Amino acid sequence: MNRLAKRLYNIAPDPVTLTLADGSSVHLSMHHAEFFQDDLEAEGETDDGTTYRIVDGDDDETLLAARETDDGWDVVGDVTGVEAA
Repeated sequence: MNRLAKRLYNIAPDPVTLTLADGSSVHLSMHHAEFFQDDLEAEGETDDGTTYRIVDGDDDETLLAARETDDGWDVVGDVTGVEAA
């Protein structure tokens, strides 16, 4: 099981700060975090109302974050850190 996904699940529904592979971070008020077998699906929102979806990648090490746009979801990067905000 992905350790970052498990950490996110354990913190939610409290706010979280995600650190991305490029060094940027995003603070989210969590809507939900659920496991479907071993795969995480979570959604949260920034203070400006942008929705992010966080999902497991193709292996047990990857956690991906995507931002909702008018055209669907835009992957913003790999999550490298999850902390309580």
